[in-house]
Amino acid sequence: MAYSVRHQVFVSSTFTDLKEERAEVIQAIWELDCIPTGMEAFVASNESQWDVIKRVIDECDYYVLIIGGRYGSVTDGISYTEKEYRYAKKTGLPVLAFVHGKPDEIPVGKTEKDETSRKKLEAFRSEIMKDYPIREWSSASELGGLVSRSLIREIKINPRPGWIRNDGSSPIALLEQINRLTEENGKLRETFVNNIDNEVDDTLESGATETALEGIRYLRDVNTYASSYHKWRCAASWDAIFKDIGPALINEASEEDIKNLISRFHSWDKVDKENYEAVGQVAISIETWSEILIQFRAFGTFRTGC
Repeated sequence: MAYSVRHQVFVSSTFTDLKEERAEVIQAIWELDCIPTGMEAFVASNESQWDVIKRVIDECDYYVLIIGGRYGSVTDGISYTEKEYRYAKKTGLPVLAFVHGKPDEIPVGKTEKDETSRKKLEAFRSEIMKDYPIREWSSASELGGLVSRSLIREIKINPRPGWIRNDGSSPIALLEQINRLTEENGKLRETFVNNIDNEVDDTLESGATETALEGIRYLRDVNTYASSYHKWRCAASWDAIFKDIGPALINEASEEDIKNLISRFHSWDKVDKENYEAVGQVAISIETWSEILIQFRAFGTFRTGC
């Protein structure tokens, strides 16, 4: 069965002077069945703005940089646009850069009036034009078409993981395995519930017995900044597991809430901190969840509808 990958694209530029250009670029990205993101997606948060920006860039597959006539708001001595670019470049994200081809013709209202900012913009522009093939634009519509063609070519020659909708149609082996195990787990649940009585079977594991917990987590190489999925594995007693998730059960936590709590045990499998750091979400395997579900149902901790 066919499935499609949607790539997420970060659009970086100054904002007030390039609203029309950004709108054209974002529309072009949508028309390619990609997911555009940028400052429009940032909302009020308890996190610092830069932490939010970094996390969004980490989740993207490609980075589009647009340079017009303004340098933009400054933080830590450089503009947010330049800071975003340097972070994307540092993490190894493919960069597609587009500079205004006729800077002298940019309306005065859309150019820098401050001499320091003008010099920083010129230095930034020169660096980009030196590091990447020059892609020049002079109008919003021209920029939209240029981004579209460039992105199509970049996806072809430099494919990235992208996002796949998990609707059961993906032929990925892992999803097939999850579907199969889910069906088997459902049958086990039904059989177990029909046969269990109010007493705990003597064959069940005791609270001090350790069980293997495993899953996957996203790790970033601290040297190359490349990110990828890695398996994690640890052993924990049933007492330790219940102690960790017990308080949540009082409020009738959802299945997803319990899975997220159990996934925190990944920290017991220590990361090689000299080379990797954990980023993003962590998940437990279907096998781990099935084992926990059966044992805790037998202990009378979970109700049948959990």
